Parts: sequence; structure tokens; C-alpha cells
Amino acid sequence: MNKMILFGFVFLLFPLNSSFGATQMFGNNVIFVFVQTTVRNADGQLVVYLESAKFTDLNLSAIESFLDFEASRGKDPVITIDGGQYQVIRRVQSQTFETEDLVASTILSDNVDGKPVLLARFAHDGYTAIPGDTLESMWTFIRPVA
Repeated sequence: MNKMILFGFVFLLFPLNSSFGATQMFGNNVIFVFVQTTVRNADGQLVVYLESAKFTDLNLSAIESFLDFEASRGKDPVITIDGGQYQVIRRVQSQTFETEDLVASTILSDNVDGKPVLLARFAHDGYTAIPGDTLESMWTFIRPVA
């Protein structure tokens, strides 16, 4: 009986959901998405560090529009990998907590026509935040240059 319980637990650790992944298709282009999140207390000490290239929600059309707008600013480097040109777009979101909170996902959103639109969500184990804690999420997107 213990073997059956262990097998069930291991099976749950490795879900067979194909919607997770680091690379996503936009038409004929492939894009890589990665996020790093840190939480520090009021003294600057590291409380939480999370990173992932696996997401539970990706709004591909909204991300494409977001990246086109961000690229139009002209501040993002273009690198060469195996003869191909790729643009690296990196953006940081910061937040200081003013109340106690339980955080169970890292979310990238944008305002479209005055309304918040979810671009990407990284679900993870929850962590508690207390007033004075600061969160910083660095989102990295790598996409081919047309």
C-alpha cells in the first residue's frame, strides 16, 4: 500500500500538461520567456528567490503586442546566436508590501484600453509577505529579429 501512495505522489509531481514551457510560438517565430523573483525584508535581507521558464497562463497575442511596444523604445539589445539575430527584452516590476499578504503566483500584466490584461502567470508555492518587504520580478523575453 505504501508503494501505491508513493507512486501517486510522484505522478502528481510530474503533470502531463503540455501548456507549460519556456518557448512559445508566435506565428513562425519562437520566443523564450523567463522570470526571476526576489523578495527582501525591510533590512534588505533575501527572504524568497524564485525563477521559472514554466507558466500556467500565457496570453500570446497580448505578449506579442506588449513586446512590440517595448521594442519600439529602442533600448533592447540584439544578440547573435548561431547566425540568427535575437532581441533581448528585459523588464523589472517592483512592489513594496504595505500589508500582510500571501503570494502564490508571479504575474505580468499590462493596461490595454485602461483595463488590466494578464500577460503571463507563474504559479508557485505561496510565501508570506509582511509590511516593508519588497518584491522584484525580472522578466526576460528573447525573440528572433525579423
